[in-house]
Parts: sequence; C-alpha cells; structure tokens
Amino acid sequence: MGAAVEISTGMIDPIHLKGKHVMLGTTSLGVLDGTQSVVRFDVPSGKHVLYLKDGLTTSGAVAFRVHTGHCAQLTLKDVDAGMFAAIFGGWFALKRSGDAALDEQTPGAEEISVDEVPADA
Repeated sequence: MGAAVEISTGMIDPIHLKGKHVMLGTTSLGVLDGTQSVVRFDVPSGKHVLYLKDGLTTSGAVAFRVHTGHCAQLTLKDVDAGMFAAIFGGWFALKRSGDAALDEQTPGAEEISVDEVPADA
C-alpha cells in the first residue's frame, strides 16, 4: 500500500488550470484536463515537493510528508493578485488528511519546509 496526494481547485474554476502539469519534484504526475475540481495521484510515502508547471512557468511549491496508507490533501488558493497569482507563483494550502492517524502525535500527512525534502525526491 502506498500513499496519495489529492489536489482540489478550491474556488478556482478548473478550466483555468487546463494543461497544467502536476509535478512531484521533477516527476510529472499528470496534466490537469480542466474538467475536474479534485484530482488524486498515487505517490510513494515520504517527503515531497508539489507544484504546477506550464511551460517555463511554475506555481508556488508546497512541501509535505505523507505516510503509507494516507492521502495529503492540497487546495489551490487564489492569492490577492487574482488568477495570475494562482497560476504564476500562487500558493497551496495543505490540509492534513488520511484514513487514520498512525498514533496520537503523527498525522497521516503534514506540511513541511521545502528545505526538508532531498534534492532527488
């Protein structure tokens, strides 16, 4: 059993994100089709950096740790600068998620600093 990451477009119409590559570090998980407001991808458990990429342009990145059997849920937020910020340097907010906590102190998924993720992850 692996882990997963789920991305919600939140208040942003999915059509505005059509063609954006979902990147887990340097690996493309897939391309947003502009029709779904929630997408889920299988990922290995561990520490990761996720961002959207369109050509040479990327969104703001979010780093997270997700444990086996859990799903990290991310919501794309529209920052004060409007849609431009959401796609060209916007940010994601990470919500803890999972089918169950591993113990009282360990969440199934949590946001971490980008600096905590190894360069090859």
